[in-house]
Amino acid sequence: MLDFMIHTEQDLERAVESYGILPLFRNAVPGWSVEEHAAPETWFTDQEGVWEWKSPVIWGTGCAYGKFLGGKAVFISREWFPDFANWRRDGYDFDARFEDELASYQDKYLFELTDSMAPVLSKDLKKPAATARPAARASTPA
Repeated sequence: MLDFMIHTEQDLERAVESYGILPLFRNAVPGWSVEEHAAPETWFTDQEGVWEWKSPVIWGTGCAYGKFLGGKAVFISREWFPDFANWRRDGYDFDARFEDELASYQDKYLFELTDSMAPVLSKDLKKPAATARPAARASTPA
């Protein structure tokens, strides 16, 4: 079991950086979540706490946050994210995936847009992603 307690935004940053992949809520692995290590006064009370610290932690560490594992919210450190992304892509990096036609031009556009704006919240990608739609991959003659 992991041994730490989250009392401050800095504690949450250290936990994400230290453990690499850290779910927000309880899960099938006992003791492996922010929820289980958050001081009671930081877990969804009328005081500022874990929920309010999410965005500053993302911006401060460059970590990723999203529903990455079974639809559950997870922090993934900048250090661990490339390996996690490759695992999710069956070992492909994005360029190889695109070259093997496993990713569309739209996927490539979104990948490059995200990379150019990183770190960025998904809500901040919606407008630029909707304004420019790249052309579809041209079919090659048989």
